[in-house]
Order: sequence, then C-alpha cells, then structure tokens
Amino acid sequence: MYKIAIANDKGGVGKTTTAVMLATLLAERGPTLLIDADEKTASATEWAQAGPGLACNVIPMDSLETLDIDPYSYLVFDTKAGEEAGDLLALSQAVDLLIVPTKPDALSLRALPKTLAPLMEQGVSNYRVLITDVPPAPSTDGHEARVALMDLNVPVFSRDIRRASAFNKAALAGTRVRDVKGDQRAKLAHMDYELVLKEILK
Repeated sequence: MYKIAIANDKGGVGKTTTAVMLATLLAERGPTLLIDADEKTASATEWAQAGPGLACNVIPMDSLETLDIDPYSYLVFDTKAGEEAGDLLALSQAVDLLIVPTKPDALSLRALPKTLAPLMEQGVSNYRVLITDVPPAPSTDGHEARVALMDLNVPVFSRDIRRASAFNKAALAGTRVRDVKGDQRAKLAHMDYELVLKEILK
C-alpha cells in the first residue's frame, strides 16, 4: 500500500485539485482511496458528489478508523488548510510521500521555507514541492520559482502544473479534468498530472 499526503499550511495552492487528480489517476492502476481530511470545506467530497463520481473512493477522515483499507493499493490524503509546520513533519512520517503544492507567486514562495523548515532540519527526504497554477508564457514565474527553490535545496517535481480553468470546471461537474467538455486546455492540464504521477512512481 502506497500512501500520499498533500499538505501546505497555506490555502488556495491546489491541494484538493492535486489530491483528486492523483487519486483518479492512481485508480487506473489499482484500488484507490481518497481521504478528505478537511472537515471545514470537504472540497474533495464535494467534487466527488457534484457529478457522476470519481474512479476512486472518497471518504471523510473520521470514517477511516472503521474502514478496512487492506483492499486498497493507494491512499491519498487531502489535508486541511492551515496545517502547521510540525504537522507536516508528522505527516511525512506517516506516509510514503508528502507533496507540498505551492503557487509561484512571491507571497507563497516567501512562506514556503518556514513551512518546510522542520522537514529540512530533520533531514526528511520523502517530500517534494509541486509548483501549481503556473501562468502561460511569456510569464517566467514558474521557472523563477523552480530556480529559487532549488537554490534552497528544496526537492521539486520536474513538472509544473499549468494554470487552467478546466480544474474548476471539473470540480463543478464532478468529473476528471480530461472529461471537461469544450475546453481545449483540459487534456493538457490533465497531462501535467499524468507526468507528475510518472515521476512519483518512477
């Protein structure tokens, strides 16, 4: 069983989108459970209930204690916004991979070193930063964010996630992003996460 947690103490950085995308992609490889640990917004649960449903099973965190997880090959945790730095350290110890999504804007990047400090101080190696919501060229925000993080010796996914309205459309429709109709960028946005997953499973 492979466990992934998506977390950041800053909200609005693509946590739920990343959790849903990876869980639905993993479900094509084996039974996958998406655990919605954000009791306030329950965004992953709402996404799954908004339409025909997702390929993975989605449950709230408080149902995990009574559920038999043995049949599942993959567990994906969508954590609540406002996770403290110490919580990230505990999460990293409970999962195989901790993904910390961040936008490439200055405010998000400025907060990230403080968030990651406990992981770096303890020599944690099973986490990686995912740069999300990257604007299209001619903006160089994504590249500049990657360089800044690598200069700090922060492990970063080699693939960024492009900015795309298809993610919001998919959440409203309760579908996978590649199933969004009438949006030419939907399949490209979906491909970004497919490449991230390849990197995870490599």
